[in-house]
Amino acid sequence: MPERLNSRLSTVFEPPSLAEDGVPVSEAEIEFFKDNGFLFKRDLIEPELATKALDQAWRSLVESMPPTKKSSWKLERDDPASWRSPQWAEMPPADTSGPFEGRQRTAVHGRTVKMHEIGSESFLVDLVPNNPRIREIARRLLADNLKKSERTRGVYAFFPSERLTGEEMEKRMNGASLGPHTDRVCQQLNVCAYLDDVPPRSGGFTVYPGSHRIMFRAHRYEANWSPTDAFNDAMREVVAKITPVEFAGLQGDVVFWHGRTVHTAGIHVGDSIRWAVFADFTEDREILDANAHRELGLYEWFKDAKLFKNDEKVGADMWQNWRLSD
Repeated sequence: MPERLNSRLSTVFEPPSLAEDGVPVSEAEIEFFKDNGFLFKRDLIEPELATKALDQAWRSLVESMPPTKKSSWKLERDDPASWRSPQWAEMPPADTSGPFEGRQRTAVHGRTVKMHEIGSESFLVDLVPNNPRIREIARRLLADNLKKSERTRGVYAFFPSERLTGEEMEKRMNGASLGPHTDRVCQQLNVCAYLDDVPPRSGGFTVYPGSHRIMFRAHRYEANWSPTDAFNDAMREVVAKITPVEFAGLQGDVVFWHGRTVHTAGIHVGDSIRWAVFADFTEDREILDANAHRELGLYEWFKDAKLFKNDEKVGADMWQNWRLSD
């Protein structure tokens, strides 16, 4: 397990006005992305499509997540009181072989349910990575030759806790509940899309601005998971020096972030469920096969990003293989 680092308290992000009518990504947005490692775009997904996806995610959750038999708790979509501190039955262990090896198809982490298995369903793939508006921005940032998107990581539902008193909420309002980390396998460009509104302090996706530049130098290769001996010190530097920002947003908003950007689920002291879809973009390059991933201990079936067979070594220009190269 990675070392748990105590973070600074996050702030709620206030997006600057950088967009321009008629262009998917403005020059100002590109410079912002290069400097900060993320871009927050409003209204990229049509509300009716997001609502349909949310309906299907709810159905899948209810069907696949039985409540524990040790209590009378039952999840009801129309009863927000039932959303608090869910009490699920113990989920089956991860498969030890086969296409789902190493990660539970639906994983529970405290109040978060990661619905990985539905990540390949067309209603999610078409909604996010194959959404023309999202994909065009990915092309503009990363490359024209994007890998064909075959899956998302799935739907991540982050549930509220029991209702907190003022004193209890104040105690929660610190960085200790954040889990800063970076992702493994191959990471170039990633997205988080909101299926429903996410009010402030309700588990919104949270990133550490500028951390991509620090963590990029803590790898041997540009995209493949390849941490150097400086990786842990780099993480400590990020968490000690950078104030994270939390994305409060509306249904259909999307966050793009550079694959080396340190990130975490946000502080959740609110009343709602944070519903988010996560997806990966990479260039369409030759990749290692599944067995090679297994041999390296990097078999992560729930991600659409796989290790490049030949990756570039980290050089002076971190954007040399992006469309953003100087």
